[in-house]
Amino acid sequence: MDKYGKTKLDHFLSYFAMAFEKILEFMSILLIPGLIVQQTVIYGEHHPGIVMPILMALLILVIVVGAYVLTRKK
Repeated sequence: MDKYGKTKLDHFLSYFAMAFEKILEFMSILLIPGLIVQQTVIYGEHHPGIVMPILMALLILVIVVGAYVLTRKK
């Protein structure tokens, strides 16, 4: 038994499915954070008093975690 099938069509469809999976994975990594930022900006235009403190707290949290990751000893 061959891993990708016996015929050339089976091979093509297997490789096509694997390539499509990689494309979807890349697009989800790229687009989902962008979508979250876009929705936050849209909401923040109308409710800046709520969004700004939350974003500042998240920024402080990211800085603290980043500093910990960069300075920890292995």
